[in-house]
Amino acid sequence: ARHHVDVLTIAEEMAFPFVSHPEESEVLENIAWRYGVSILGTGINPGFVLDLLIIAMTGACLKVERIEARRINDLSPFGKTVMETQGVGTSPEEFRKGTETGNIVGHIGFQQSIAMIGNALGWEIDRIEESRGPIISNTERKTAVAHVKPGMVAGCKHVGRGYCGEKLLIELVHPQQILPETEGVETGDYIDIYGDPEIHLSIKPEIPGGKGTIALATNMIPAVIEAAPGLIEMSELPIPRCLIDEIKEM
Repeated sequence: ARHHVDVLTIAEEMAFPFVSHPEESEVLENIAWRYGVSILGTGINPGFVLDLLIIAMTGACLKVERIEARRINDLSPFGKTVMETQGVGTSPEEFRKGTETGNIVGHIGFQQSIAMIGNALGWEIDRIEESRGPIISNTERKTAVAHVKPGMVAGCKHVGRGYCGEKLLIELVHPQQILPETEGVETGDYIDIYGDPEIHLSIKPEIPGGKGTIALATNMIPAVIEAAPGLIEMSELPIPRCLIDEIKEM
């Protein structure tokens, strides 16, 4: 930014950094304004599936009372580091200890997604709660970097909830595991908006995380360049669209 170059990052916390890092966000905001650049965090999730896509869908509602969404995906293509952070291959007790020490983190981005949705809808989200639980396998599962036997942990079921007082407004569920199809689990992205009218969206299978993040990070380049200076988030910019061919010619 100090070199007067706009910044686009796929770091999860940067999708809505104000909620988890308010002091650092203020510093980045001041730097962006001082040097006349834009700073954006994006990706498939956070940055699209469990926040921006939901926000866009509420535009067809007269009233929104509550939002529930699930992203069920397959961790099999990922490497060792991801497996470790999701607790794949651990025992239930090791999983419990891992969540207590912070070695098993599940999904990073629930705070950002819930805060982004709440901010866009004008909801006062005063509390965000998260829970992480082991997905115990009943079958043997193998990937290039993981081997899970029956009774071991195949992944992490991570849930984020946003409240206003005691009222639950947003619930996001993200169970991530290897080879979910071995137990009849279908991957997909599911969004349920309760209001007037109710809207229910199913995307099967889920939008691929790797390709989706690459696409969003690339397709948002023109919007970041054209944006006003500052620390910005996805809901403040024009809706994403496929511009990769045009970007290649820039």
